[in-house]
Amino acid sequence: MPFYLRAATPVDGWRRIVRRIMGTGMEREDERGIKTRWLDNVLIHVRNPYSERVCDEYPFSERVLREKYASQILSPDRLGFDYTYGERLNAWGKERINQIRYVISKLNSSPVTRRAVATTWDPRKDTRTDEVPCLNHFVFMVREGRLDLSVMIRSNDMYGAWLANVYALAELLRHVSHETRIKSGTITTLSVNAHIYEHDWDRAATV
Repeated sequence: MPFYLRAATPVDGWRRIVRRIMGTGMEREDERGIKTRWLDNVLIHVRNPYSERVCDEYPFSERVLREKYASQILSPDRLGFDYTYGERLNAWGKERINQIRYVISKLNSSPVTRRAVATTWDPRKDTRTDEVPCLNHFVFMVREGRLDLSVMIRSNDMYGAWLANVYALAELLRHVSHETRIKSGTITTLSVNAHIYEHDWDRAATV
């Protein structure tokens, strides 16, 4: 059943969804045989993505989020991995299409556009490999004078990764906002499968 959460900050959203999954999440093993607790189609709307971005309970520091996650999403370099989000967004496919440059150009030419969209899924590769992107579809849209970002995430580790995802997405939004001179707005994530892995259950239960 879909679940909607309106969060003041990233940490507010993280704490509340972790508690919700631990309290009411269904249990099943994924295709790798790892047990999870999960909810389906979790929509989290973060009103202030630059306030309270990380907390002591989270397993990674803000420095790690800044240097590992935020820097990669803005870089076209694959960094030796099968893929990175930055590569898929800034140098997609053999054509090395810079989708973020397209988004910026589209918004600059028409701030009311509904076509400022980027994707990371590449069916030419992702139907033939196990390492595939979780964050799949990025939509930038101006509402009430501010630039909002909505992202569809096919599979989302809500304890270990969601807060890091939002941190990186906020830096991506900041970049596009700067290049378009449109003030940054909100971030919304749709996590189709929002889960917590069994190895994190004890720590998640203390959040």
